[in-house]
Amino acid sequence: MHAIEISNLTKRFVDLTAVDDLNLTIPKGELFGLVGSDGAGKTTTLRMLTGVLDASSGAATVLGCPCHDLEPVRSHIGYMSQRFGLYPDLTVMENIRFHADIFGVPKGEWTSRAERLLAMSGLQPFVKRRAGALSGGMKQKLGLCCALIHTPTVLFLDEPTNGVDPVSRRDFWRILDSLLAEGVTIVVATAYLDEAERCHRVGLLHHGRLLACDTPQNLKALADPVIEHPTLEDVFITVMGEGADTAVKRRPAPDLRSASSAVILEGLTRCFGDFIAVNKISLTVPKGEIFGFLGPNGAGKSTTIRMLCGILEPSSGDGQVAGFDVATQAELIKENIGYMSQKFSLYEDLTVAENIAFYGGIYRLPAKELAERADWVIEMAELTERRHSKAGELSAGWRQRLALGCALLHKPPIIFLDEPTAGVDPLNRRRFWQLIHHLAADGVTVFVTTHYMDEAEYCDRLALIYRGELVAVGTPLELKQQRVVDGVLPSLEQVFIDLIEERDQQEGSV
Repeated sequence: MHAIEISNLTKRFVDLTAVDDLNLTIPKGELFGLVGSDGAGKTTTLRMLTGVLDASSGAATVLGCPCHDLEPVRSHIGYMSQRFGLYPDLTVMENIRFHADIFGVPKGEWTSRAERLLAMSGLQPFVKRRAGALSGGMKQKLGLCCALIHTPTVLFLDEPTNGVDPVSRRDFWRILDSLLAEGVTIVVATAYLDEAERCHRVGLLHHGRLLACDTPQNLKALADPVIEHPTLEDVFITVMGEGADTAVKRRPAPDLRSASSAVILEGLTRCFGDFIAVNKISLTVPKGEIFGFLGPNGAGKSTTIRMLCGILEPSSGDGQVAGFDVATQAELIKENIGYMSQKFSLYEDLTVAENIAFYGGIYRLPAKELAERADWVIEMAELTERRHSKAGELSAGWRQRLALGCALLHKPPIIFLDEPTAGVDPLNRRRFWQLIHHLAADGVTVFVTTHYMDEAEYCDRLALIYRGELVAVGTPLELKQQRVVDGVLPSLEQVFIDLIEERDQQEGSV
């Protein structure tokens, strides 16, 4: 018997067909990856398979039970949604106990299983920390522990590593590998195509329809034949009918040695009580550079950006942005930069045009200039036909480009982007980076954080921050060349993980 059987499964929301005539079988013990563009139907599919949503037509079974009545097998199903229900005021252990109580797991059983899960996830030292005080990666791992506390036979994961750094993603997948060894069936929706490579089979969803389903190796035969050594991302874009113009068109490599400085930091520090979030950072970013700021969750990236944007006052040290002092001229900095936060800062109940008008008012743009810039934003974001749609109704890719446009309304010389593409599909991520290179070609300085190492390759230079301190600075190639082993150039992700682990070993030996 298959763990999951899907036959002509369809879900409609009024005039929108979210899942369209889906047919699929998933055998027991398989790791199945579900990938697709924003709004492709991945989340809707998982919600129907877990009984959260009823299908409009068709049928599906999990462990032999129809999905509209899963009560007989409910205790054998685990589900981690995109917004997994952790309780921020409860500690790590209290959250695990709460979910164990929900599933009626006896104390003797859940305590021993919790110890094993905490050890596997690296959360053992943080059992008394409130969930709300955890980093993004820790929250995701705690969510997985809660979903596994009742020992499920089938596990559904909806983009479980969205916005999680490479080290935490690696730890997360180690846990999944151990579950597979125990015979657990896992269905994972993911925006990371390198993660999909780990799956036994991968299904490509687009507009609710399954366009292809096979092993990662077999799927690569579907990529554009002109691409040597295609990745699953190349397959994804080819199958969606997109051409070679999706490749990120880099601007010519700039000579920034003689450029004046857009950002200057000297010993910049930020403390919260006894906790040092950012510790004596010193670096210089020339005008027109695309500067990538990398680090694990909780490393100090967002705190640094907030100081540079005039939102947070430094505890000590010096910093200048666009020629203005971060400690004494915060308001002038705000007038001369663009800032796009992790949550895009859009008002979901306002339309596209209303969001643009709102930000135009904040930047005090004259009516004529605002009208011209609004037209530019809408064209840049490809929202001409959605000018009057509410922001909350847009896909993640459209919201992302709209948020970028709002941050650029006043033509700032410097723009700060804090994990701008988290959870966005590969095609929209590529389009976004095309925009970034276009901006940089016009002389805009781009300061960006990201957890996608393929995106980090698009930057002119990178800085890695860990535990509030700078660990390495250089071009992507320089950082990789420093860690060549047996003549083989490592991936940027491997460089990232190695640097973090080496710093941990140094800290442990002190």
